[in-house]
Amino acid sequence: MKLFDRVIIADEDHLLRRVPFRNPNFIKPDGRITSFAFKPKKGEDGLSVDVERLTDYKASILNPEYFQLYFIIAGFASELELDCIHSPLEENYAHALIVGNFTNSICSELARSAQRFHS
Repeated sequence: MKLFDRVIIADEDHLLRRVPFRNPNFIKPDGRITSFAFKPKKGEDGLSVDVERLTDYKASILNPEYFQLYFIIAGFASELELDCIHSPLEENYAHALIVGNFTNSICSELARSAQRFHS
């Protein structure tokens, strides 16, 4: 497989989201993830994630002293009328984007569905 060959993201794929766990904008005092963790940054094309089957925990988390990994199911994002697109980077073949209309309610739904990913 060439570095930039794209794969189809299946409904059952887990999409990993790296979240800074020491930042109260991303993690509530009770440990639950906030909807802010699923809002694309201004100027970005979509929400940056990794496709789990194309990576491993160590490569995806980068720094376990600062980040935690959460995952959502690609099919759930599709049910919210979001598209999941494999968008490999030179330094990260597993990179993908979730694109669409990220309303506050959609970001909240993504946060509620997110599960903590453990190595």
